[in-house]
Amino acid sequence: MIGAHIALLDPELTLGLPPGVTAATGMDALSHGIECYTCDYHQPFNDAMSLAAIELVGQWLRIAYADGSNLEARTNMAQAATFGGLAYGTESAGAAHAMSQSAGGVHDCPHGALTARVLGPVCEFNVPASPERYARIALALGVDTRGMSVMDAAHAGVEEVYRLTDDVGIPTMMELGFSEEEIPMLARIAFDDPQTIGNPRPPTVSDYEEMYRNAFSRGPQ
Repeated sequence: MIGAHIALLDPELTLGLPPGVTAATGMDALSHGIECYTCDYHQPFNDAMSLAAIELVGQWLRIAYADGSNLEARTNMAQAATFGGLAYGTESAGAAHAMSQSAGGVHDCPHGALTARVLGPVCEFNVPASPERYARIALALGVDTRGMSVMDAAHAGVEEVYRLTDDVGIPTMMELGFSEEEIPMLARIAFDDPQTIGNPRPPTVSDYEEMYRNAFSRGPQ
């Protein structure tokens, strides 16, 4: 175990990160914000950190991905990752991390990219259990929800997660090395992962199978 007494953020150290790493790490910060904001154990401090992370990712990840030399974008993404880490520090996460942590041991692929690819399907599954929180996530991501019902706003936020995932070039499940024949196995190990416990809508093994099928259907075809 490593316990740091001081953490120094120097966004200049991230200027050389390639676009794929920028996308994966940025989407991982987003997943921390979304899952900690919606998990069963959310608290006011974590809510604040989560929303700050979501807002920064929604505003700056596309810019950092498109222009890695943009220091303002790099600075704000460094802050987003920090806030996402603070949100995650005292909370559980949810089904997206259950899926990516367990599946990440099956094939050698970037954790952030895999988490990003399953994040949208998990959000879509969770909306009925916490529509108000997903509607607030939509606002944090910059979605104009004026005139929408809470449920419509929540779904609009999920669509923005899907849109952002594709806009920053996150690989498909197949590009990450997975096959649809593995879905039953992946669902079982995700169900057994401890992060399942914090998910706002308790998933069954069959629910995980459906979320994986949804993940496989997404991305450039």
